[in-house]
Amino acid sequence: MLKKIKIFFIFVLIDSTILSNPIKDNDIAFITNQESSKLDVVDLKKKEKIFEIDVGLKPAAIDIDNENKVVFIANPESNNVFIYNLKTDERYFVEAGKSPMGISLSHDKKYVFVSNWYDNTVSVINYKKRKVEKIIPVGQSPAGMALDKKNKKLYVANREDNNVSLIDTITLKEIKKISVEKAPFGVFTNQSNKNIYVTNVQSHSISVIDKTNHELLKNIKVGKWPYQVAFNSKKNIGYVSNQRENSISILDLKKLEIIETKKDVCEYPEGIDISYIEKIIVVACWFEDSIILLDLDDLFIVKRIPMSGGPRAFGKFIMNRSYVNK
Repeated sequence: MLKKIKIFFIFVLIDSTILSNPIKDNDIAFITNQESSKLDVVDLKKKEKIFEIDVGLKPAAIDIDNENKVVFIANPESNNVFIYNLKTDERYFVEAGKSPMGISLSHDKKYVFVSNWYDNTVSVINYKKRKVEKIIPVGQSPAGMALDKKNKKLYVANREDNNVSLIDTITLKEIKKISVEKAPFGVFTNQSNKNIYVTNVQSHSISVIDKTNHELLKNIKVGKWPYQVAFNSKKNIGYVSNQRENSISILDLKKLEIIETKKDVCEYPEGIDISYIEKIIVVACWFEDSIILLDLDDLFIVKRIPMSGGPRAFGKFIMNRSYVNK
């Protein structure tokens, strides 16, 4: 009898260890892989991949709710959104339009906005009810999106129209189109300043839009095929990944000019994000099937970590430690 009780208690201890969340204490990178259709999860403190999961077909775009520990992923070839709640380990899909390309969580965290490449629309998804509540017409081939939380506006890059749709997230209506340069794909906002930054892949430039009057401020030449922008608010600079130049351009956010360009970073750099806690920049290197960790101060490569296949990580992909334990 005593032996049975002892075995039972050992089982409980092992089981509770398995069920404990292995990522609760560290900054975590969630890397979408378009070739393998998997999500790779990387512990940035340990600097290692800790697990992978299936998420849908050809995932690319991602957004994260840091506070509630929820990950949102757009799957262009399965026409849906994958939602992963890390608190409960709940994982499920919600249907979107044709080829969802960009994704952004609303300011009140009630909706997920999804741009549908072939429908020329944005789906407004109530993700807790698991249904589309509204469809908003935008421009041709909508891709990346950025939310201005303070002013409750959503910016959507319309690649084939060379403009950006401005959507009021209260009325859920498009209120304006803003002309930019050729083939805008990504849209990014720095919550600490007044600008929106648009990556124009075919004109090799960044268009800067003023959040207050929604007017174009400036077009800035960067490297070939800019994809994503990450912001270092402490230094007031931005990092632009340039796909076809294998480089990162460093942008002075105050002067709106390029300071320098770091060459030969990796092959086809795409998603880029920052972990302040670990003092690294994380870059998804699509054609190398890896991510690289760059030192935040000197930009030298700290480590290269293999991914499951075709990492893109289009959007905000790091879950920050300051929120993870809440």
